Amino acid sequence: MAANEHGVAPGTALGRLRWVLVAVIVLLLGGVALLLVRSGRDTTPAATASAPAATWAAGEKPAPNFRLADAYGKPVSMSGLRGRHAIVTFVDPHCTTFCPRESVVLNDALRTFPAAERPAVVAVSVDPKTRSLAVLRKEARRFKWLPQWRWAAGSAAQLGPVWAAYHIQVIPAADDIGHTEAAYIVDATGHERALFLWPFKAADIVAALESIS
Repeated sequence: MAANEHGVAPGTALGRLRWVLVAVIVLLLGGVALLLVRSGRDTTPAATASAPAATWAAGEKPAPNFRLADAYGKPVSMSGLRGRHAIVTFVDPHCTTFCPRESVVLNDALRTFPAAERPAVVAVSVDPKTRSLAVLRKEARRFKWLPQWRWAAGSAAQLGPVWAAYHIQVIPAADDIGHTEAAYIVDATGHERALFLWPFKAADIVAALESIS
């Protein structure tokens, strides 16, 4: 879950609105967990806070496909990643709080593997208004993404169904985008194998990837 902040004092009207936004997102995140339980997923209480929120057996749950564009205007899709493990996450291009922290954790996980064996990381945008390729490349550099990362951007009409398919709540505010901070582990056959909700640790991402190799 992420709710970006830009130095607004909590006592101001806008500051109070931010706190309301955070509370709403927390409730929505709880709804995601409830959805997973009702869907019969493995949601055994974790030994640590960063263990998977849910896991799936091989071949059980195909990752929803999509076709968006990366920061160079090239198509990016789940079907195009078949044959390679992948991490699907959701990022606000202008985020200054949780998205950069998640980027650091996922980068640390990637560095555990030899370059040729690293999974692809698809960062689905939660901001349809940011479509400039130059801006997307600039923000990728700010996040210090490794070469395995790719943006997946598009219009609201294109992104909305992707958010829904992956149970991602997106709540725009005046200059913020609150959203579910999640990372899905997808195996080389295109099936979801684990879901992590922020905060999580690089070691747990690594363990999930190694378990499906």
